Amino acid sequence: MKVLLIQPFGRESNTNYPPMGLLYLASYLKANTNYEIKILDLRANKIPIEGKITEIKSWRPDVVGITGLSIEWTGFKQVTNAVRDALGEETVIVAGGPHATIFKNMVLKRTPVKYVVKGEGEETFMELLHAIEKSEKIENIKGLVIRKNGGEIVETQDRESIKDLDSIPFPEYELLSMEDYFKNPHFHGNLNKYNRVLPILTSRGCPFRCNFCFHAMGYKFRARSAENVLGEIDWLVNRYGVKELQIEDDTFNFNIQRAKEIMKRIIQNNYRLSFVFPSGIKFELVDEELMTLFKQAGVYRIHYGIETAVPRVQKIVNKPINLERLNSVIELTDRANISSHGFFMMGFPTETEEEIMQTIIYATQSRLATANFSILKTFPGTPFGDRYLKGEQSFDDDFAFSYDSTSTNFSAVPDVRLKQLQKMAMKRFYLRPDRIWRIFRTSPNKKNLFTRNLLAVLSLIFRGRAKY
Repeated sequence: MKVLLIQPFGRESNTNYPPMGLLYLASYLKANTNYEIKILDLRANKIPIEGKITEIKSWRPDVVGITGLSIEWTGFKQVTNAVRDALGEETVIVAGGPHATIFKNMVLKRTPVKYVVKGEGEETFMELLHAIEKSEKIENIKGLVIRKNGGEIVETQDRESIKDLDSIPFPEYELLSMEDYFKNPHFHGNLNKYNRVLPILTSRGCPFRCNFCFHAMGYKFRARSAENVLGEIDWLVNRYGVKELQIEDDTFNFNIQRAKEIMKRIIQNNYRLSFVFPSGIKFELVDEELMTLFKQAGVYRIHYGIETAVPRVQKIVNKPINLERLNSVIELTDRANISSHGFFMMGFPTETEEEIMQTIIYATQSRLATANFSILKTFPGTPFGDRYLKGEQSFDDDFAFSYDSTSTNFSAVPDVRLKQLQKMAMKRFYLRPDRIWRIFRTSPNKKNLFTRNLLAVLSLIFRGRAKY
């Protein structure tokens, strides 16, 4: 069987982040089957799908898998339609990833996709391929949403999470042209220290239950062993010459002893790498020893998910925060000369302008180096979505999915004013001499700081949406 995996790109993002979901699918299939597998990452060089149709038709895959973020929805539709037109109506197209999992009905009704793989995809996708190959009954497979021939949509029961993450092979980078990612890396902005940077995922799942969050990987924290993580780091250093790793875990330090053990081994191996935590770590689980280890291991940037500084809104979000403890951790990060970034949101249900201003004032007075102020996006399948949305919200404009959009505003603040407050927050936070100095002091790549990130910040201040 031939399996083609495709990553589309979207106009709302300039990222060239390696398609980690597809890479893990490919490695899992290569380890457990004899299928031929190809990955087509259109995002790496912004290649329109039309430029790859001849290649696709020539290879003639049996199954096409596609992933994508919500802000890549237009590209997602274009790719699925182009593949259907090129290979015929009988082509089996399977979708997975965060957008397909959240908006499964939208995907099945508005594209040629026949099957949606929900959440963690390795086991489900492999079982689906086996069933297709052997013409077996697909409705018995856990973790699927199926569009039947008459248009009826059937959802099977959820699949249990993979318990042993060490059993999943490292991402199948051999199927990509890796130099495409090192030419001009753009993963989470442009503050990376080195160009030879790659992501690494050491755990899956988040046990915390913020009401705005969709837990695609489940609520249970599952971690790879320190040995397995160090094995991948060693492989990435020796095979691809990486100089920087972005640790993408939702809650890397949930098990603080494991986090310390990984950092200690990195220090002992003397990799001389740089590290970033772009998805955030739990500030409540940071102590002085861990921060010291971070510094010694080469960590130069840490993100913290703060969201709001207002106790009433924290209760609504189901994310209580001890601001005194948070301030001490931010100060600890700053003393280590590590850049700290704060994730803030505005527009929570019933949130008032006065409460938004309290959060802006807190952020401005903090010792954070950088921050972003997103507008809450309410998705189906989240506690907020279940309460405030009527079924799946349908958007045609990719920007409507963006965290700079007011498309799902359930706050007490009108849309126009919410955008004004977002711009105000950026201005008040960044246009301060002490902030500018702290950013300059803690940013290792001064060139990127001025040539790329300055333009992105100014764009968000004056246009109301980031331009990357």
